[in-house]
Amino acid sequence: MAEPPHSALARSRRDPEAFSAFYAEEAPRMVVFFARRVLDPETALDLTAETFAAAFVSRRSFRGREQRQARAWLRTIAERQLAAYLKRGYADRAMRRRLGIERPAATNEELQRVDELAALEGLREAVARELLDLPAGEREAVRLRVVDELEFGEIAERLTITEAAARQRVSRALRRLGERLRASGEGVVA
Repeated sequence: MAEPPHSALARSRRDPEAFSAFYAEEAPRMVVFFARRVLDPETALDLTAETFAAAFVSRRSFRGREQRQARAWLRTIAERQLAAYLKRGYADRAMRRRLGIERPAATNEELQRVDELAALEGLREAVARELLDLPAGEREAVRLRVVDELEFGEIAERLTITEAAARQRVSRALRRLGERLRASGEGVVA
C-alpha cells in the first residue's frame, strides 16, 4: 500500500515556506471555526492569526504526516487559543508582535464575508432567542461575563453571590445555551 502524501504542515518542518500552503488550505476553516464561537468577524480573524502564529512556531513538534492529522493538530491549537481568549476576555497578541506578524485591518467586505461564511446573523438571532429562555440570574451572569467581560469576582459582587457561585452560574448557563443551540440545529459546527 502506498504511503500517504505528506501534508504541507509536515513538509514545513524542514521547509518553512511550505507552511504558507498549509495556511492557504486551512485558514478559511479556522476563520469559520472562530467566528461561529465568538460571533465577531474581527476577533475571529485575530484568533486565526494567533493560531497560525502558534502553529508556525511549534510546527516542528507536529509528528503526523497526513492532512487530517495536520488539521486535528491545528484544531487543538485553535481550541487552546479560544479557551485562552475566553478566559482572559481578550485575544493575546503578544506572539504575533514577537514574530512581527501583523494582520492588516480587515475591510468591511472581508468582515461581511466572514459573517456570511459562518452564518453569523442566524446564529446571533438563535443565541438571543435562547438567552431569553434562560432563568434571569443565569442570563445576567452570562451578560456580565460575555458582554461586559467582567471577572468572576466582579460578577459575584454585582449579583451578591460567592465567586464560586458566579463561576457555576456562568458555566451552567453557557452549557445550557450550547445544548439548546445544538438541539435547535443552530449549534456551533465546523
